[in-house]
Amino acid sequence: MAVLQDKINVTVEEFEENLGHKKLPEFIKRSEEGFIGRIDSIVDMVNEDRSKKAIFVAGPTSSGKTTFTMRLSQGLSRAGRKASFLSLDDYYNLKELRFDQDGRPDFETIDALDVDRAYRDIHDIIEGRPVTPPFFDFNDRQQKERDPSEAICLPDDGVLVVEGLHGLNQRISGDYNEEIVKVFIMPYGNVFCDSKLMDSNEIRLIRRIVRDNRHRSSHALATIDYWPMIANSEEKYYTDYLASADYHVNSFLPYESLVIAPLALHDINSALDLLDEHKLTPSVFMERSNTGKDFADLPAALKKAWILVKHLYKIPKIDPSRVPTESILNEFISK
Repeated sequence: MAVLQDKINVTVEEFEENLGHKKLPEFIKRSEEGFIGRIDSIVDMVNEDRSKKAIFVAGPTSSGKTTFTMRLSQGLSRAGRKASFLSLDDYYNLKELRFDQDGRPDFETIDALDVDRAYRDIHDIIEGRPVTPPFFDFNDRQQKERDPSEAICLPDDGVLVVEGLHGLNQRISGDYNEEIVKVFIMPYGNVFCDSKLMDSNEIRLIRRIVRDNRHRSSHALATIDYWPMIANSEEKYYTDYLASADYHVNSFLPYESLVIAPLALHDINSALDLLDEHKLTPSVFMERSNTGKDFADLPAALKKAWILVKHLYKIPKIDPSRVPTESILNEFISK
């Protein structure tokens, strides 16, 4: 049973103290090495236990699941065990949706996935049968079929690494017990400046704002407007997922706010400017709403946006080019 642990607390004063020519590279290096160490410990355990056939990774949105699992797969392959990667995001099936009281579609529920196909594909891969998984295009929000040349076929000594919001749901992982490892990943930390500027949820929110703007055709106010659906959905699942996990991995990097916060601030201000100019486009998350509204609750989203702006202005800025190529942060900031 995993528990949230190793909370990382950082202050704006610490950020400022580490902005020097010599100190900043070391600050970034220490942050990245701490996260890599958490990956390496799992790689070592799985590599030593050849009975493990799969690793299931779950965690709330914007926890860095994709990069973590890819780095985990690479580490296993370097250690001599071929690893194959499967993302549950590719099993989105949005034909039937549920809505909250404000008309937000629930894309977070496990029922938004083609669970039967995911379970069948995972079972077949672990049993050594070749499988060609689908892929989900987030730009046009459609599930598509891959070319058969992209089939996954796990060798006898291989390891399947599965990641997704619901990667630890038994409807996905099935009845495998001794043969699998379960990992719960989530950033766990706080940022302070006299009082608290951001907690773990807001760390994920600004990661999500930055990622959505760059990868999912969603401006900042659309993401903030949709966030209550995410938060409410997570309450239904993640306590159980954490409790069922073998490990919790903290994906918060102490230096990351120096990069993510200024980018999120820019994205929020850009959306606010568009609103002032009457050019703000409707929320992409509300395209399939049962209400016909452009936003679920724009006044509430604006209130949250202004709070974020006030807090994010207090965080120093460094150029995103300082982020190492293999950093988990590139999952959010890359274009």
